[in-house]
Amino acid sequence: MKTKAYDYLKEMIINNRIPTSENLNERTIAKELNISTTPVKEALLRLELENHIQIFPRRGIYIKEVNLKLIKDVFQARMKLEPVLIELTVQSMEKKLLLKNLLNLKKDFTDISKVKNLDVDIFDKVYESFRYFFTNNCNNLYLTKQMNVVYDHLHRIRRSLYKEDHRRLEGIGESIEIIDSVINESPMETTRNLSVKHIENAQSDFFANLDNLKI
Repeated sequence: MKTKAYDYLKEMIINNRIPTSENLNERTIAKELNISTTPVKEALLRLELENHIQIFPRRGIYIKEVNLKLIKDVFQARMKLEPVLIELTVQSMEKKLLLKNLLNLKKDFTDISKVKNLDVDIFDKVYESFRYFFTNNCNNLYLTKQMNVVYDHLHRIRRSLYKEDHRRLEGIGESIEIIDSVINESPMETTRNLSVKHIENAQSDFFANLDNLKI
């Protein structure tokens, strides 16, 4: 039940389906999910620890606004850790399995790059599969747990930012470059540099489009 409440609330939050001005009422949420208030309380405490909400005793529970500090923290974490995740995955995963997964990801990216009017849901599904592949296969429990939280915040930020697909298409090309670098067994320094470049480009584009934020 706790997981059900957590997954439901997190999905609503990261997709901006709940206004930040709305008070999250435990009883209302429990009624919607047909569960008791106990798992809802536990889910809310977890979401607070992950910086999604803020609980004000006797005043209410509200979703945190996305601010520049959060945005900078997300990109800083990505810049420092994503290259490490790639390296750890390459080191720990069996070579044939790694190659098979990367080729599938490359095919998915290549397929959506040919779509003229790229649907945001389709892009997010493929792009997040790429990121989570390295996060979930790095063989480090703590990095996986922390980066999953970072990516939840990134998802919310992206959903608030992009109205057009120009950066998405550039992101596809950069992701394929990273995949090719691993497949071709390029020096890890080369792959790390491609990963950092990809994140820097995303960060620059984000700050150039802050007016698109709808939160």
